[in-house]
Amino acid sequence: MTTTPEERAAALAKRAPQIPQDVMLRMQAHLRDIAPLERGMAAAMQGFYHCLGQAGLPPDLVTEEIYAAVGTSRSRLRTLLKGLRMFAPEVPLSPAAPVTQRWDAWLNARYNAKEPKPVVCRRVGIAPDKWPEAWSAALPSLDRTVRPYGTRLPRLSPKTRDTVISAVGLLARSREWAATCGVAIAPDPSVDLFESFFRFLMSEREVTYGTAADYCERLRMFFLRAGLLNRESLAALADLTGALREESTDRDPGKWAKLRAFRNSFTLAEVLHNAVAAAQEAAALPGHATAALRLRQKALSYALLVNTGDRQGDLRHLGIGTDLERDRDGNWQHAIRQSKTQRQKEIGTLWPGTSALIDAHVLADRAAWMIERRVAELQGANLLTLGETVLNKNFVNQRLKQDFGIHGHLVRTLLTDLVRRERPDARWAAQHMLGHTGRYMQETYRSDFVESGAIRAMDELLGEIEAGR
Repeated sequence: MTTTPEERAAALAKRAPQIPQDVMLRMQAHLRDIAPLERGMAAAMQGFYHCLGQAGLPPDLVTEEIYAAVGTSRSRLRTLLKGLRMFAPEVPLSPAAPVTQRWDAWLNARYNAKEPKPVVCRRVGIAPDKWPEAWSAALPSLDRTVRPYGTRLPRLSPKTRDTVISAVGLLARSREWAATCGVAIAPDPSVDLFESFFRFLMSEREVTYGTAADYCERLRMFFLRAGLLNRESLAALADLTGALREESTDRDPGKWAKLRAFRNSFTLAEVLHNAVAAAQEAAALPGHATAALRLRQKALSYALLVNTGDRQGDLRHLGIGTDLERDRDGNWQHAIRQSKTQRQKEIGTLWPGTSALIDAHVLADRAAWMIERRVAELQGANLLTLGETVLNKNFVNQRLKQDFGIHGHLVRTLLTDLVRRERPDARWAAQHMLGHTGRYMQETYRSDFVESGAIRAMDELLGEIEAGR
């Protein structure tokens, strides 16, 4: 039975012959001079290097499969990762991230399951079984592909279907409200029906103009599939929707108040400062950690938001090799078709700092020489998640609100104003960056101040990012 640290160190080398000598020397020094190794660490490390040897892989090229093979339990995986961080810091840990996430999901599913909360009905609109007959008869058209006017209209997703039914329920309620005011409105789509709906929303529901426009868009989706629209009623609904969209731009005092508050406290340079800080914080964490991934995603989202002005829906769906490509010089090229307008928007070569952040995100804690291999492996993958999944739609908004107290859309408003005022062909640049056409869409992103120093601050920050590559 071993009793002295020297004997235990010698026995360790015999029990784990496949651990490389330099790693073993560190483990033995720790055992002799500091404290005994954590329970199961030596066996996990031995299993790790045994699997590497069987796969014929050097430690630099460790794969997710290796970590999965060794991490047969959550505690064994955590012990292995701790051992590698302590005694083999040169081994990339980021390939273990999916394995860690699977074990965490298993743990949450087993121990953190919550009792479902009772659903409280807050319905304001009228249920479909009490709609006018023509409307109720059209409900099945939401669940299949239809061609009421010759043009193919696909079935709606469950979520979209629910929002459409909610809007039509409110429309039915507005007819009852109009009747209490002494006005009888026929159920056929018409100027009167839509005008009454608008007044109901404004006076009884007190919704914003933007929300009212969304409701009108859902009515259009319903009545088109129902085949109940004629040329005049379709034009009336389109005119009302367009007017509401324009009003939401011109008469939303909250938007401008938030912009002014943001302007007094921060600049666009602050957004980039936060991007750099998040990237640096991520670099100090283990490569496999979920916290590190979230920080890299935040850094990249902020940089792309300022560099490209992309809508957040487009940012979340950017694909490697499709929307963004890396050229031979290490620069990332940007070209997307925006989801909101379906118009092609090309920025071209991204800023060097943005490209550096993308490289850092793709590599995690891997060696820099592996960047081309990683990009090839990730062809078609989502840029932010590096997989098939997409970040939740509030990911960027939540972090912008936490850091600055404003919505990402308002950051884009400030960005467009900068582009207009700081570049020679400002109006063209604003349209090119934001993918907007037409006077109304461009004026939506017009603010009432000048931020001339932010462009210079951006250039300085890009130098900081480049220096840290």
